[in-house]
Amino acid sequence: MKTHGRMKKYEKAFFLSLFLLFFINAFLNAQEKKVQWFSTDKKLFSAQWGASLPFRGDERNPAPSEDFIIAADLGELRLDSGIKYQCEQLDLTNRIIYMPTFFNVFQAGFGFTWHFYRYFKEFTENDFIFTTRFRLIKGPVFSFEAASGFFLKFAAIDAIRKYKPYIFNLSYQNELLCNWHVLNRADIWCAINLQDYFDYPLAISPFVKLGLNFEASPEIVLGLDYTMKFIDMFYSAVYMNESLLRFTFKVVL
Repeated sequence: MKTHGRMKKYEKAFFLSLFLLFFINAFLNAQEKKVQWFSTDKKLFSAQWGASLPFRGDERNPAPSEDFIIAADLGELRLDSGIKYQCEQLDLTNRIIYMPTFFNVFQAGFGFTWHFYRYFKEFTENDFIFTTRFRLIKGPVFSFEAASGFFLKFAAIDAIRKYKPYIFNLSYQNELLCNWHVLNRADIWCAINLQDYFDYPLAISPFVKLGLNFEASPEIVLGLDYTMKFIDMFYSAVYMNESLLRFTFKVVL
């Protein structure tokens, strides 16, 4: 009788273990469907060349410029690095964005950017930007992305560097981007940012951007965008300080 009772206990423990294993497996499968931490099927690498022509240039950007950006889009993880050069100025930007996908509908995560700016014989800036990010994916046509955070600016002025090595400032960053993918070959987009990819002012000087990207082939993307930079948009009379027209040529691998 004792042996029979023990067998029943073992049978209960065995079936309970099977039930727990089945429940855990079902839970993990459900979680995998709900949250995509990393995509294994989408890997896009690109190299992009751009040229900007100023229609109205401020003191920082009075002349045409060229830039070159390499990027990797791994679905949930995006990496890019860019360099921009114009007369007596050099910009270098490195950015990482990680946003897991939830329910195949939206992404949420964080981003980090390091921007280096050198105005030769004048001053140097280092900007460190930390943001939380959200992206809504409405089918294959429309996507909306927003980011909010803060950034730290360290500036060193050549003339006073031996007296004051660095000047420190703290500000914040906000980004809004809407993108429409049409005819499976083109993207029409608009954005409002407090800082641009190669320009990080401390004051509220928003950038309003309009753009069009066209896939000439699966490996070639041509782009055209227009940027307007405003000064004191939320404090006083709105003044457009700068406007740029930029042409881009991207190779997708």
